[in-house]
Amino acid sequence: MSIYSELGVKRVVNASFALTRLGGSSLSKEVLKAMQEANKSYVYMWDFIKRGGEIIAEACGAEAGWITSGAFNALVLSAAACMAGKDPEKMRRLPDTSGMKNEIIIQRANRLYVYDRAMEVPGGRFVPVGDETWGCTPELMEAAITDKTAAIHHVVTGTPKPRVVSVEDTVKVAHKHDVPVILDCSGITYPLDGLTKFVDMGVDLACYGGKYVGGPNSTGFVIGRKDLVETVALHSFIGQEAGPLEQGGFYRSVGRGYKLDRQEVVALLVAFKRWMEMDHEKERFEPAWKRVRYIERRIKKLPGLEGVEMSYVPPSGEGCGYHTIGLQLDFKGKTEREVFDIVRSLREEDPEIWVRYWSRGSVFIINCLVLQPGEEKILVERFSKVFA
Repeated sequence: MSIYSELGVKRVVNASFALTRLGGSSLSKEVLKAMQEANKSYVYMWDFIKRGGEIIAEACGAEAGWITSGAFNALVLSAAACMAGKDPEKMRRLPDTSGMKNEIIIQRANRLYVYDRAMEVPGGRFVPVGDETWGCTPELMEAAITDKTAAIHHVVTGTPKPRVVSVEDTVKVAHKHDVPVILDCSGITYPLDGLTKFVDMGVDLACYGGKYVGGPNSTGFVIGRKDLVETVALHSFIGQEAGPLEQGGFYRSVGRGYKLDRQEVVALLVAFKRWMEMDHEKERFEPAWKRVRYIERRIKKLPGLEGVEMSYVPPSGEGCGYHTIGLQLDFKGKTEREVFDIVRSLREEDPEIWVRYWSRGSVFIINCLVLQPGEEKILVERFSKVFA
């Protein structure tokens, strides 16, 4: 009996993604062992997180780094740092940003509404530019800069957006007016140059999610310009208590609620090191492709899947997409509601089977990159039942 069964909840076979609502990533044995070791002793968290940030920054070629409780928190702290700086009185007032530089420029065609509102948590005020359909230009972006501009926000996802001002051009526009760029690149961790190229472009604060390097779902980090990262640290949960003496200590911090355990910090650092050093092709991709082909062979002739078009993701049948290696099923001719009902039916029993579905269209993906060893058999068994 699993721990989830003991607690009275169904477990999930994750053939979807490293979704927050499914608990993020799966931690390696090395990471779990390190967490157990960290649990044996206490540590001064300011020194620990500072050192951890240095390790990550050095590996990424950045001036500085700081470990956060997720990419969302990295964005919150980055916005706070750009608005209030190191001024204790301004820091106490957040999210009241009246009288401060509090405007954050963002392209309408480059918004991630679920996540970019992190900027509003410490009191940021968005200044949208361009159009959701036809995009934006560097000229429109520059015209929006005023003496109230605290930063320009940019988002990079696994699906590049057309007609959006590039990261490079955003940096040029921002730095021409001494305005910092805050980048949400939370999942751009593979290929590995995703961890280095943005600071090389001049991005001032680049924010990542720890789950995308095999760390806990509750971790993240920000890398970039030394003075701004140091300010991020002061706004963090531990900066409130352990910051430099000149800050007075025990001032109110907007980041206080975003705590990290020492075990989580250790987990992120061990996972990050492993991520940077592992043979991704051998350790991650090859096993995933074996699962893809195992599943394909056993479900392609199921009666309920007759006429369903199957293809690989990526289409080449090798390598890796955006944290995805899988089998795509296209239920052409079925309505969105019908496909949605199919996806829901896979979740009815214990364990639930979750596939990658965007709640629109006729397509879903069986993502084998996040499947645990042996779960492909459970998935095939369920498919054989649902599509008999």
